[in-house]
Amino acid sequence: MYHLVYNTSMTNKTTPKNRSVGRPKAFDETEALTAAMQYFWEHGYDNTSLDNLLLAMGIKKSSFYATFKSKEEVFSRTLALYRDQSITFMQDLKKNLGPKKAMLTLLELTTKELEETGKVRGCLLINSGKECYNRYDSLSQQINVEFNFMQEIFIEFIEEAQKVGEIQSNKSARVISGRYMNTLNGLVVTIQAGATQELIDDIVENLKEILE
Repeated sequence: MYHLVYNTSMTNKTTPKNRSVGRPKAFDETEALTAAMQYFWEHGYDNTSLDNLLLAMGIKKSSFYATFKSKEEVFSRTLALYRDQSITFMQDLKKNLGPKKAMLTLLELTTKELEETGKVRGCLLINSGKECYNRYDSLSQQINVEFNFMQEIFIEFIEEAQKVGEIQSNKSARVISGRYMNTLNGLVVTIQAGATQELIDDIVENLKEILE
């Protein structure tokens, strides 16, 4: 279903001879990447300077270059981290709520974020696609792979929902998934553009109808 075409792991790197094997890191790599992901998510790729990234990650420049090499590599790894966390989150929702309710919960969380914060950040992959696609070759390739992978997850959810009768539509799961993702992303863009509550409510109802 998915083929990893870019490197998201640093664990296979050869340890330099002048460095002792098993030497502990000066920082927690996952925590640093999570902090970087949040910063990129809030500010975007181009608007993130190296100095701000170092501050957000809580690491020194020497540690940064020894581990990540470049801002682009950090961003690439945060996209992979976002994908992994999203999959875990969705699978947990499906386990507890069922496939259809899990997808509806994403909708509920979007509207809840608007109510609580007055804005919606949207999907990191979609945001990154709008900013980076066809501008940065390797990132464009990765974003495309990540997006297609997430679509396959939703297709799997819809197929399961159809099998147990949660979704009655006999349209293909791929068609339903495409409509769901496009409409959900459209809802985010509409909210970000300052849409009226009436329009937001209409899109929400349309999303629910797609999963009937």
